[in-house]
Amino acid sequence: MCARVLIPLGKGFEEVEAISVIDVLRRVGCKVILVAVDEESQKTLVVESQGGVKLVADIRITEVLSSGIDGIVLPGGWENTQNLIQSKELGKLLGDLNKRNRIIGAICAAPLALFKHNILTTQKFTCYPSIETEIKNPHYQASPNVVQDGNLITSRGPATALEFAFFLARIFAGEQKAKEIRLGMLSV
Repeated sequence: MCARVLIPLGKGFEEVEAISVIDVLRRVGCKVILVAVDEESQKTLVVESQGGVKLVADIRITEVLSSGIDGIVLPGGWENTQNLIQSKELGKLLGDLNKRNRIIGAICAAPLALFKHNILTTQKFTCYPSIETEIKNPHYQASPNVVQDGNLITSRGPATALEFAFFLARIFAGEQKAKEIRLGMLSV
């Protein structure tokens, strides 16, 4: 097992961004743990995406312990991002992981949640175009599609989700394993 990675999901998550990361990280051997964030999803562990796809989370955000976690990746989707912002438990978890220099990833609108939880402060980042105007950080980069600054990794949106996932796979599982999976999935 290469790493233990949390994927927090709230109602309205963006399907392609979540499932691409989940799939690729599991293929490279990571233990991916789906976390229900919003109040409704925590009751049943069923989290509904913006397009009506339902995933079953493994655990509630209130039950997560940060020890033994190697990283966290936040998918976008506007409603999901609002749920991520409202979660005090997620904020505490992000703060702890950041202090321990663990990998923190966010794609599309989700970098806004990192900003609201005081994680994205002075680092270079990218996000879905127009979201950067909500983030009071002058280091926005319109390209490349994936930007890393220290332990923070951000990406632009649904069309960049696999590129983001392969980038994370390289970080969590190493270049060779990530390359094997990328080639096996017919990505150049």
